[in-house]
Amino acid sequence: MPDDQSFLTGIQSSNADTRFAAWRQAGEASPAVIPQLGKLAAGQNGVGKSAREALTTMVHAVGKDANSPNRAGVVKGLLEISGPDYPLPVRVHALRLLSNIAGEDVAPAIAKWIAAADLREEAVYCLERIPGEASNKALIAAYKDVPDQFKPRILAALGHRRAQSAARLCADAMRSSNKDIAVMGARAFGRIGAKPAAAPRYPETGTLSETQATDVIDAMLRYADSQARDGNTAEAMTIYRSALERPQDHWQCAALIGLAKLGTADAAAAILPKLKSNSRRVRITAESAWKSMADPTRVAAVRQTSGGEDAASRA
Repeated sequence: MPDDQSFLTGIQSSNADTRFAAWRQAGEASPAVIPQLGKLAAGQNGVGKSAREALTTMVHAVGKDANSPNRAGVVKGLLEISGPDYPLPVRVHALRLLSNIAGEDVAPAIAKWIAAADLREEAVYCLERIPGEASNKALIAAYKDVPDQFKPRILAALGHRRAQSAARLCADAMRSSNKDIAVMGARAFGRIGAKPAAAPRYPETGTLSETQATDVIDAMLRYADSQARDGNTAEAMTIYRSALERPQDHWQCAALIGLAKLGTADAAAAILPKLKSNSRRVRITAESAWKSMADPTRVAAVRQTSGGEDAASRA
């Protein structure tokens, strides 16, 4: 293991080969060098690049082993250089590295930077990748204080994390008069798939752009798929039936696939009229759905695999 001073001297060498050799050894260096590396990393020259690469190498070294004795020290050092005493590019680099190794115990410290306009995207990205409920809580707590134009980003992060604790927040967001917030609230709600206490109220698709309306309907079907997997067939049936009434073939097909997975008499009754649809695509999908429900073996197989691809995305 190189001593701190010789390591830092190598990073700052005027010789490119010496700098390269130093950063390649950074995985063996003490976390105590991180504050100094943070200062050097701001440079746009060979030394700055070497410092940034050294920080990355240190993260990779401790990332290979969750029990690495240096892991906590590296996380602490990166938290320090993500603070306001360091230039913005260094803070961004630190947060991106933290997203690879930080634990939920540091989520509140990272969440503080959501208040900084020039850093909030990086802070949310970092929290989005840190496992554990603490990150969900931090994102939910930050939501109310960020500007409206950033609220969709937090909703997207919660949706990607499938944060069950955020289902109510997302359901409330769907009722926003801000269409961007309402649509992203619906998308996140669909991904999470948890049933809220009150019936969800989706944005009116007639007031949305074509892309926004597509996102909302897809979200509804994702939610229906989740409810079907959880055994809440009544909730799923309501959504599938509404999709069957839409003029677009792909939404009808998505609903037919979902109904086939339910395998109930009510689902069969909903599928039956579509066997005579004017659309060839819908008829073929309805026939396939009908046959899968008529074959007990196939029905069992469909139910076993219903945790896979969503009906909306398969249509």
